[in-house]
Amino acid sequence: MFAKGVIETIFYLGKRGKVGYYELYKQGFVVSRQTFANILKTLEKRGIIGRRVIDERPPRIEYFLTEKGREISKILEKLKDILESNGK
Repeated sequence: MFAKGVIETIFYLGKRGKVGYYELYKQGFVVSRQTFANILKTLEKRGIIGRRVIDERPPRIEYFLTEKGREISKILEKLKDILESNGK
């Protein structure tokens, strides 16, 4: 579950809200598009992120944190704050 890119994806969505696939992928969390697509599928399957198809030409996909995802994001932010404050 905590493959490279998972935590980074949750953090990014927590900060940005709704974003498209390519905006997420361009952040460079993982190298392979296939690996990144698998991360998104796993997070969606576990109810951490949601996706919405935007009916445009061409169609776009928008990703966002679910309530569960927002809770995880808050916990990760607290953990980050604790780790950073211990280093000072």
